[in-house]
Amino acid sequence: MVKAILFDMDGVLIDSEEYISKAAIEYFHSIGVNVTPEDFVPFIGAGENRYIGGVAEKYEVNIEIEEAKLATYAIYERLIQGKEEALPGVVRFIENAHKAGIPMSVATSADPTKMEINIDVMGLDRSWFKTLVHGKDIERRKPFPDIYEKAAHDMNISPQDCIVFEDATNGVEAAKRAGALCGAITTTFESEALLTKGADFIISGLSDFPDFSTIKEFNTLITMFIGRQGALQSRNNAYVPYSKYKVGASIVSRKSGKMYSGCNVENASYGATICAERGAIMKGVSAEGKLDISMVVVVTDDYPAAPPCAMCLQVLSEFTQPDALIYLCDLQGHITHYRFNELLPLPFVFPER
Repeated sequence: MVKAILFDMDGVLIDSEEYISKAAIEYFHSIGVNVTPEDFVPFIGAGENRYIGGVAEKYEVNIEIEEAKLATYAIYERLIQGKEEALPGVVRFIENAHKAGIPMSVATSADPTKMEINIDVMGLDRSWFKTLVHGKDIERRKPFPDIYEKAAHDMNISPQDCIVFEDATNGVEAAKRAGALCGAITTTFESEALLTKGADFIISGLSDFPDFSTIKEFNTLITMFIGRQGALQSRNNAYVPYSKYKVGASIVSRKSGKMYSGCNVENASYGATICAERGAIMKGVSAEGKLDISMVVVVTDDYPAAPPCAMCLQVLSEFTQPDALIYLCDLQGHITHYRFNELLPLPFVFPER
């Protein structure tokens, strides 16, 4: 169970990459060096020492890094003031987490100067966060896990009980090396690059989270997003030469908390086709025997997302309670949810059950 939230800042809470890139380019131009935005990409998420210093090394320029950072921050503050604010959904998400009593921390590789500029630009209440950890608080920057380990330690919580929200491959690697769950946000890198580094699920931003009021509801949503990711990945392997209609599904065992995913597998004899939901169920039964499903997540092509077919609902009735959660997701990020008994209020069951 997740007990605390750790946020990277740039690209997660605020879309500052454009401005720090322009500021760094302007700084280098001021010392007679022409650089490009692409030069900075390998150093995103690693802190300004590497962000500026790495590009200086590439162009074989000798700079005094602290002076270079101060000059860049001054340009950055001028460029971003009045132009940017917290990313969509950030304030709502943080308010929900605060009301739910979930401890939060910011853990950014940026220097304290840039961190404070961003907090002021976003208008965030510092009291929402248990701690603010910045790049000068640690010796080793991301992709080393030190910053997330320190943030968790300062909150008196194990990193294994935290979820990290990150947008950079260096940051995802740092989160996973710390032992935390990681929700990756696609503001800076493509989903495949983030998944390759070990992200547990992909979202477009914190705005993807619906409102929640308790830590239990928050953990349910995390499970749903992880299940959606598993369903999406399984969906890629769907065998659908006839309908071309790919479906992925994940189920969660109430007993073990484990997740099982499946995809649809068609047959020339349409009646022999196995739906994604039933494929996932078979995996779960083969692993655990008697199965009690607490959640089903289904991903389909269409909007609104298609519910399980009648045959799958009947099969699910053998393994679910009426209150099991059913999440239906499409490829554009829309999510609807039901209780199982809303989709199949009167399943056929033998009297002895």
